[in-house]
Amino acid sequence: MKGCFAGFIGTYTQGAGGRAEGIYAFKLHPESGMITDLRLAAESVNPAYLALSPSKKHLYVTNETNACEGVVSAFALEGDGLRFLNQQSSKGTGPCHVAINNEATHMVVANYMSGTLCVLPLEPTGALGEPVQVIQFTGSGPNRERQEASHAHFFMFDPLNNYGFACDLGTDRVMVYSFDKDAAAPLSPAAVPWVSTKPGAGPRHGVFHPAGTYAYYVNELDSTVDVLRYAPSGGTASAGTFEKLQCISTLPPGVQVFNTAAAIRMSPDGNFVYTSNRGHDSITIFKVNNTTGTLDYILTVPSGGKTPRDFTIDPTGNFLLACHQDSDNLVIFRIDKPTGSLTPLREYAVPSPVCVLNVPPITT
Repeated sequence: MKGCFAGFIGTYTQGAGGRAEGIYAFKLHPESGMITDLRLAAESVNPAYLALSPSKKHLYVTNETNACEGVVSAFALEGDGLRFLNQQSSKGTGPCHVAINNEATHMVVANYMSGTLCVLPLEPTGALGEPVQVIQFTGSGPNRERQEASHAHFFMFDPLNNYGFACDLGTDRVMVYSFDKDAAAPLSPAAVPWVSTKPGAGPRHGVFHPAGTYAYYVNELDSTVDVLRYAPSGGTASAGTFEKLQCISTLPPGVQVFNTAAAIRMSPDGNFVYTSNRGHDSITIFKVNNTTGTLDYILTVPSGGKTPRDFTIDPTGNFLLACHQDSDNLVIFRIDKPTGSLTPLREYAVPSPVCVLNVPPITT
């Protein structure tokens, strides 16, 4: 099946209705959007978030358990399979997200329950080294049930990898760090150490525009997206800082329903932003204003299942793949590139899926 895209799905295997066995693999046909060879690739406990190395040769996984200390795992991609490399402590509880810098020297883990970031070096083999830095967040927010303490939910590097940004859902802050891969402690607070969202918003995940001058953060608790202008890292005094431009709802106008926003993705051409809604069980499409970076609401479509926790867009920008934690299915949509609209094509049974990603072409 030459020219197919490999893909992997993270799942819950225990707790939270977990019914899966580990990490699942599949092949996506880039012309039809069909999936074949959907199978269990590796047994793993609650592999809730997956991230690829820049070389696309290694897969990194958060094992989100209720143990006293969480773990992260490393796998090598061999053909269309996975080979376990090693596992390290995340030095916190509830690891939920990982990010790797462009040079693949370090991985940063966000630990949700303990409200911590953990930095681990990466070996040339792709294996995980022992943690070298732990950062503890502190504080709380107005939502007494969800913001009783800090909750680190996400980390991403800026396009030049000079700065990193962490979502603290518990304090309504996006924390800002300078990154130095050669330092003993690679992350240090930036001159402007955070940008605040609206009280009770609960920042969850973010994405940069391909041009690197705008960032978009989805807020879980109030179902909104914050649009920020970014000063690219460089020699200016404002480097690594954000300017808030807009806050826009992820729900259709006039809709009032219990909802928590989840994933946010951008089309490869930078023209559209997509978000998923859990409760409303939908995906919302926004058009990017190429002059201002702000968003215009276009349409909200049913996601095709219950609790669309994560979705991804394939490398061609032709298909969107949405996984549903509580209805055990993966739904494939065709993307109309001129309008950004979504047309559902087909669905596949997958137990308790909570993360999905694609790998550029394989040749088997």
